[in-house]
Amino acid sequence: MSLGHAGHARLELEDAEIAIYSYTGEDWNVQDESARKALESAIGQFTIYKSCLIEPEVHCKVRKTPNGRKKLIGKKVVGHPDLSGLIDDGGIVIDKLCGVDAETSNYRPRIYIHLLRHIFENYQLNGRLPEKEGFIL
Repeated sequence: MSLGHAGHARLELEDAEIAIYSYTGEDWNVQDESARKALESAIGQFTIYKSCLIEPEVHCKVRKTPNGRKKLIGKKVVGHPDLSGLIDDGGIVIDKLCGVDAETSNYRPRIYIHLLRHIFENYQLNGRLPEKEGFIL
């Protein structure tokens, strides 16, 4: 049973073509407190090219209002891009792994994948890249 993981990302630099994020991770399964602090202190970095950001789909429905009129209502539907494909194609570049991701050599690192998923969803909902993003698993 896993105690959990957490991740935090901060937007460091943004221009018309790229966005650079620094990120850290926490692994609550590490029992030794000094080892856990050392893993949490190592900061990672990734770059997102804005050409790979996707826009949400908008589904529209005609609804009848209580006064009998019809009204067009739109709803944003968040799409989930193929993050591993974007990493392979160079749309997302992992410049440096954080301490938790660098330690996990036997499986694919998980912190930056979850952070990227949250960043892409937030972009689709709000129309801009978030300054800070985080998660707890």
